[in-house]
Amino acid sequence: MKSILTIFALLFALSATAKKPPVTEEEYLRADSALWLEYEAFGARLYEQAEANPELADSLEMAAEVELERVLERVLERNAQLALQYAATPSGLKRCFMVRLDVPKDTLRRVLRTLPRQMRQSTYGLAIQQHIRTRQVVEGRRAPHIAAVNEAGEKFDLRALEGRRVLLLYGGLGCMGRQGRAYVADLYAKTTREDLEIVVYWSVETVEQLKELKAHYNVDYQFVTECMADCSPFKIEYGVQATPTCFLIDRDGRVLVKSEGLDPERFDAILFRGEE
Repeated sequence: MKSILTIFALLFALSATAKKPPVTEEEYLRADSALWLEYEAFGARLYEQAEANPELADSLEMAAEVELERVLERVLERNAQLALQYAATPSGLKRCFMVRLDVPKDTLRRVLRTLPRQMRQSTYGLAIQQHIRTRQVVEGRRAPHIAAVNEAGEKFDLRALEGRRVLLLYGGLGCMGRQGRAYVADLYAKTTREDLEIVVYWSVETVEQLKELKAHYNVDYQFVTECMADCSPFKIEYGVQATPTCFLIDRDGRVLVKSEGLDPERFDAILFRGEE
C-alpha cells in the first residue's frame, strides 16, 4: 500500500512539469492493453520454462506463481496509475471507479476537480463522488440497508433477517471455483435457515438476468440485486469490487467478517465454535 501511495504522490507532484501523453480514449485503451498483454506474455514465458525443463517442472511452476504474484502487484499499481492519468476519458474514468478502493479519497477528489463538468456528472463521475462521501462498511459496523429485489421481483430487506446470522456474498460463485462452492453448499447443509441465511448480491441490470443466474447455479440461497449494474449503492456503501467479497453478519446485524474471498477458518470459528 505504501508503494501505491508513493506512486500517487509522485504522479501529482510531477504532473505540472512532466510531458503528458495525449489524453484520448484510444491512447488509454492502447496503454491499458499493452500493460495486460505484457503481463500475460511474462506469465507465458515463465510456464514455457517449466515445460522445457520437465525434471524441474514442479519447482519452476511454484517459483513462477510467486514471481507472477509479485509482478501482478506492480501491474495493478500501474493499472491504477493509468486510470488516474486518463481519467478524462470514458474508459479511464470507469477504471478509476473500479480501482477506487485502492486509491486515497483525496487523490480521487483532486482528479475529479481536473475533469470537465460533463465527466464529473457522468455515471462513473457521480459514483466516484458518492464513494468519496460514503463511509464504507468495516468489521464491527452494522450492515447497511439494501434496497434490493430477489429473482421473483419481490422486495428484499436485509433488516428482516435480524435474529439470524447472514453470509452475504458479493457475487463470485463462479470466481470461488468448485471447492469454494462446495464449502458454501456445506455451510448451507449444516445449518438451518433460522440459524444462517446465505444471500448473494449480483450487479445486474434486470430481474430477468438474476433469474438466469439463479437457474445457472441451481442453489437455494437468496439471490438479490438493485438492478443498477456496476454503480450500485450496495457496491459503494459496502466497499466492494472484487468477487466474491464476503460479509458474515451476526444476529444483531453487525458485520463480524469482511473478506475478499471466502475465509473458512473465521467463518467456521464463528458459526460452529462460537468465537467472535
